Amino acid sequence: MNVLIIYAHPNPSSFNAAMLEVAKSTLSRAGHSILLSDLYAMQFNPVLSGKELQGDLSEIQPEIDKVRQADLLLFQFPDWWYGMPAIMKGWVDRVFALGVAYDDQHSFENGLLRGKKAMLSMTVGAREDYFRQAPQRNLMRVLEPIHYGYFIYCGMEVLPPFIVYGPGEMSEAERKASLESFREYLEKLPDHQPLRFS
Repeated sequence: MNVLIIYAHPNPSSFNAAMLEVAKSTLSRAGHSILLSDLYAMQFNPVLSGKELQGDLSEIQPEIDKVRQADLLLFQFPDWWYGMPAIMKGWVDRVFALGVAYDDQHSFENGLLRGKKAMLSMTVGAREDYFRQAPQRNLMRVLEPIHYGYFIYCGMEVLPPFIVYGPGEMSEAERKASLESFREYLEKLPDHQPLRFS
């Protein structure tokens, strides 16, 4: 399987960076081919241009080619303001373009990215108890615009996300355990059933 990892974190010493290394090593060891878009390292421009709206996708074509090669798109990022970092949202805006990911006749089950899978791997700033205290903090609800509005709309299957709660508040032992859990989660990728949306 070809896996495209879209990664967004400005700190190369972050917990997200450690998760990226686990993903690359685990998936490679399992025999998957890895493509990587390290958005900060690439100094990726997240701003959709007027010429792209007119259909000139030449500037973004290398990223489109990666998507077309990929069987699985794995998005690795920290939750900022209940969503993706702006640089990653801009990647989606530019790469999931009209005629690439969808068009007037191709959306949802007929989306142009059908046959591909997508998965979020992310960190959040607080412990899990915080998110259980109020329904508006339910992360599956918070992530629905991404899961449904990006991936399902473009025809992809959505695997359950892997979420690490409050790594900044963890002990070193807890962080190591979380990375081990992530490794085990990735080793069982073929067993994960896609999310269902009504």
